[in-house]
Amino acid sequence: MMGDLPMWAFGVRIVVLYIYVMIALRVMGKREIGQLSVFDFVVSVMIAELSTLSMEETSVPLWRSLVAIAALVVLQIIVALISMKSHSFRHLVEGEPAVLIEHGQIRDKEMRRSRYTMHDLLMELRQKGFASVNDVEFAILETSGKLSVFPKPEKRPATPEDLRIAVNHSTIPMPLVVDGQPVSKTLRILKRDENWLRQELGKRGYDRLEDVFYAAIDESGTLFIDPQDEIDTYHDAEERRQS
Repeated sequence: MMGDLPMWAFGVRIVVLYIYVMIALRVMGKREIGQLSVFDFVVSVMIAELSTLSMEETSVPLWRSLVAIAALVVLQIIVALISMKSHSFRHLVEGEPAVLIEHGQIRDKEMRRSRYTMHDLLMELRQKGFASVNDVEFAILETSGKLSVFPKPEKRPATPEDLRIAVNHSTIPMPLVVDGQPVSKTLRILKRDENWLRQELGKRGYDRLEDVFYAAIDESGTLFIDPQDEIDTYHDAEERRQS
């Protein structure tokens, strides 16, 4: 309930909490979002609860929630540092990966210990493209709850190395345009300017930068262009009209 708190003060309270929680999550690291351990999950839930409490109960001083969130962040960092130094402590906090399939054989004792059902295992294998357990060399249940699956050698796709084919090292294409706006960092790396970019796009039928939703350039200098949806539809209509 807002109580006697003015609307503007309530809005400021929400903004402060939002910014503070964002900073807290960034300080704890990207792992909090992409790969939560049990301890990480508990800390994230507690931060969410503290933030919600401060917004719902305006009688609670804001500084108390901020101090509590900061304490959780410090605790999380301390636990992370200790985990890096001590394997036994990391095992206590995060647990250990469990090998559920070894050389095509299901380890049923490990399945029971991990409380992982056969239905869960088969579903995860199907989602990763494996129709049969016999095609799997290893399946490892990670501490994050994700299942890592490694196919048997004879079931793995052939690679250029297997075929003794020489390949060049590839690089990630660099974005030139994102949502109609030029990416200045890429232009600086290429030692080009916006005029060059507009000329290159113009050669490919895009007279305005705003008509391009995304554009990228690879190591060979080839441009990939994805136009705005309405522009793409217009080009398709023009091509049909001309044909």
